Amino acid sequence: MPDFNRTEHSALPVNTAINVLLEQGGRIDPEQTRGYLGASAVGHPCMRQIQYTWLCDPAHALRTRDIFARGHFFEAQTREHFTRAGFTFAEPDRLAFEALDGWLRGHADGIFLNGPKIQGVKYPCLWENKCINAKGWRSLDRDGLEKTYPQYAAQVALYQQFLATNDHPAIFTCVNADSVELLHLLVPFDAERARAWIERAQTIINATRAGELLPRFTEDPDHWRCRLCGHKERCWR
Repeated sequence: MPDFNRTEHSALPVNTAINVLLEQGGRIDPEQTRGYLGASAVGHPCMRQIQYTWLCDPAHALRTRDIFARGHFFEAQTREHFTRAGFTFAEPDRLAFEALDGWLRGHADGIFLNGPKIQGVKYPCLWENKCINAKGWRSLDRDGLEKTYPQYAAQVALYQQFLATNDHPAIFTCVNADSVELLHLLVPFDAERARAWIERAQTIINATRAGELLPRFTEDPDHWRCRLCGHKERCWR
């Protein structure tokens, strides 16, 4: 017989009270601005969010911070898998770049200097690692990087351009956060796309330095991107 009086434990006072305390504790160490435009942000669809991320301390929920931390964990774990499989990584000082008078900067996850012989793979090549949910992972598997995650495609293109790894396709590794499956895509360098992203970065830098706010991605404050944005209150206030 169905239990129509079933209780959702997430709605119980003890769960709510503990989560409130954890959320407050998570704000003891505030997130800091970078002081420059990061390559990982250039391809985001909302240019105003990019400006705020550059200039203002974000206010991400604890869950969002934990999602970021999860990505760092899987990056380190996947790096270890590659190393054990015979791939050789470049030293960390090879992974950073500065461009556009130092206003645009980035730090890649890795560069493979050498590794096993694999069809289509040539060394040295860029390596970028992401962790996404199962739905996004399946979309990436079906439709590819440029269509599914243009922001990540922009990041890869900028790294290839400025880290001199544009002769060979990058390896883009994606971890399925639900099943921990790994998906590896080859991403050839596209000079035209890279030039377009650099021009976009210059537009954002020029506007921000001039004190000009660029348009929002949407005029709907309930859009899912706005709900997840750490600058929502500041932007719509």
